[in-house]
Amino acid sequence: MKIIVHRGAEEIGGNCIELVSGKSRILLDYGQPLPKTDAATGLPVEAGPEAAVLKIPGLYDNKVSHPILALIISHTHADHYGALLAKPLNPGIKVFMSEIMEDVVRITTKMPRDGKKLPVGINYFRRNHKFIVGRFVITPFLMDHTAAESFAFLVESEGKRIIYTGDFREHGNKSNAFKQFLAADMGPIDALITEGTQADVEKGPTEQDVMDHVEDMVKELNGPLYFLCGGQDIGLLTSLAYLAKNTRRYLVVDGYTALLLERVKGLAQKQGVELKIPSLETEYLRIIRNTATQRVYQLTEYAETFRRMRPKMFGWDWVRDNLDRLIIPVRANAQEWVAGEIKDLRGAALVYSGWETYTEEAGLPETLAWFKAQGLAATEIPSTGHAYFSTIRKLVENKRPRYIIPVNTEHGEKFTKTFGKRACLLKNGGELEV
Repeated sequence: MKIIVHRGAEEIGGNCIELVSGKSRILLDYGQPLPKTDAATGLPVEAGPEAAVLKIPGLYDNKVSHPILALIISHTHADHYGALLAKPLNPGIKVFMSEIMEDVVRITTKMPRDGKKLPVGINYFRRNHKFIVGRFVITPFLMDHTAAESFAFLVESEGKRIIYTGDFREHGNKSNAFKQFLAADMGPIDALITEGTQADVEKGPTEQDVMDHVEDMVKELNGPLYFLCGGQDIGLLTSLAYLAKNTRRYLVVDGYTALLLERVKGLAQKQGVELKIPSLETEYLRIIRNTATQRVYQLTEYAETFRRMRPKMFGWDWVRDNLDRLIIPVRANAQEWVAGEIKDLRGAALVYSGWETYTEEAGLPETLAWFKAQGLAATEIPSTGHAYFSTIRKLVENKRPRYIIPVNTEHGEKFTKTFGKRACLLKNGGELEV
């Protein structure tokens, strides 16, 4: 079996990995590259659609003897699926996601009026359920990460076994998923393709450790807490909901976030899984009537959910009257409605993480800069979204792969220093035969 890392071997973001077995070819992820920093301004510059498109034979044309059979997406962060929206793929390529992942992507792409559309006819996979594509047998495993759902894959063919981790960690609110992944008997592993985004951090706090620290801070706070949080970070939103409950505050979200929470919870229930995440039944959840909420109202396919959201909706007068009792997750461009409708930032605090440097959400660094410029009491918390290197060590010791291929990292040297000749550092376009 041949492994080709088309993108993600030398940088964070934009992952795309090809596996070849005989005449069968599949792709694992097809991500949008992360913004580059402008040397003159120090601000991120969004990569255009042309930067996302890779010239892989058969991806957009039929001029190949062995076509690409499938594109399998690990999770719904744009640096892992975003290039799928840049240009229509060859229609013969099947796109695989979980049902929850598809719903999250479709909602997200509908929020801008000119948003790119996800292809029709998505094929679903389910955790721990094998599926076959050509000569490949693929088993998805749920992982702990900041996306609504994130998966690793065991790919088997020709008597060989390859693991692709996608993005993962073991210290979030789905830590049991990583324990179950370690416990799974997969047989001898020929290659482990692992993310190494935070490979420079040997060990760090759990997300619960961080939230315990934030809770202590909030108990002494006399104003609102603004928490920089991506709209798809279901785990962090769940932690903020518990924070609101423990400090007798309200968690205030917009209609987009409320819709995501409700849809993810509902789809999981349909699969027999009861997720402990905030929903429209959560007593201390409130929905703000901003432009994102108005956009959800315009999406007629979610009319029934929007109807159930109405009792939870409050206007700006309520927000201003209850500021000292609010926890407000803020996403990209939130400064526009905070500056226009709330205005009073006295006594407020801001919490953010260093991960915003690498965010795939356009505009979030500018939002962070605006809030910090307002003189709020700002607290930077450790980045907890990705595996610490101690977790990668644990994975390697458990699965004992013959080769280790780091991707989604700027710290490849840590792998060679730790694992020696087993570490295979590829360049973009590089390949390994196992």
